[in-house]
Amino acid sequence: MPIAKSLPSLVSLLRLALAPWVAIYILTGRYAAAMVLFVIAAFTDIIDGYLARRFNLQTKIGAILDPLTDKALVVTIYVSLAVTKDLPFWLVAMVFGRDFLILLMAGFAMAFTKLRDFPPSRWGKYSTFSQIVTAVTAMVHAGRLLENIGWILEGFMLACAFMTAVSGLHYLATGIARLRRATPESAG
Repeated sequence: MPIAKSLPSLVSLLRLALAPWVAIYILTGRYAAAMVLFVIAAFTDIIDGYLARRFNLQTKIGAILDPLTDKALVVTIYVSLAVTKDLPFWLVAMVFGRDFLILLMAGFAMAFTKLRDFPPSRWGKYSTFSQIVTAVTAMVHAGRLLENIGWILEGFMLACAFMTAVSGLHYLATGIARLRRATPESAG
């Protein structure tokens, strides 16, 4: 594959390489530095998507790598914020539970059906957005980058929990319906 064709994937790999550094900064209490790296990582997400669409550089590996890299970054931030007790364990468990459910269903579909595309839903995008806003707010609050935002963080945590639950239920219902249509027994 020519280097130009893999450029969006290389940008995604840069985002993945930033994830451990974001964790280190959170775990050592350097929240401002963690925020800077997170903003850089978010910018790479915009860049790789733009490059892939604008210059028709979409690849199968990129289609897998981009969302996995995004998820790795969010998971890294959530675990780090749970370890530092800046986010409650129950919220981190909800986020992980939803993602684990999606992975299980995709794995089952790939193993037992011909399904190979698993497009994100509108609810999944809302959930991811709420997770990111909550993580950013938690970092700002923990780093005391703004004063008196604990109540805002609590509101975002509740919204994140709600969106994560709705998204998980939506993926479950949609996934079951797609699996039923794709299994050989339902064909006859």
